[in-house]
Amino acid sequence: MNFLFGFLIFAGIFAVYDALRKINNNLLNQTEEIKNLREEIKSNNK
Repeated sequence: MNFLFGFLIFAGIFAVYDALRKINNNLLNQTEEIKNLREEIKSNNK
């Protein structure tokens, strides 16, 4: 029984870690896209 609880806790921690990693990657990708759009807008305005 303790093994089951330990496994469930481990699986829960891993799921939270994976979700945070995906959110972080999405934020980094969006930040990079925003930087590229700003550069493109600056070059088009000149």
